[in-house]
Amino acid sequence: MNELRGWEWSFDLFVELLPIVGPIFLIQLVIMIVALVSLLRKDLPMGQKIAWVFPIVFVQLLGPILYFAIGSSALDRKIAEREEKGP
Repeated sequence: MNELRGWEWSFDLFVELLPIVGPIFLIQLVIMIVALVSLLRKDLPMGQKIAWVFPIVFVQLLGPILYFAIGSSALDRKIAEREEKGP
């Protein structure tokens, strides 16, 4: 009987916190998807793309933010340098 009460208490807490945690989770998910789409559209070797996929997906909100703050512009510069050099 105590297990059921503990479960009910946990569920009630979840329902109570959902309006707060839900939008945060949704924002995190949207930022992660936008970062992944941005990364996949770049003309980069697969190794560099894979190296960024792991932080974007597994470092929660900080990974996509780091990608946009540091990685995206650095990758754009590498692509521009490679295009200037030619094939």
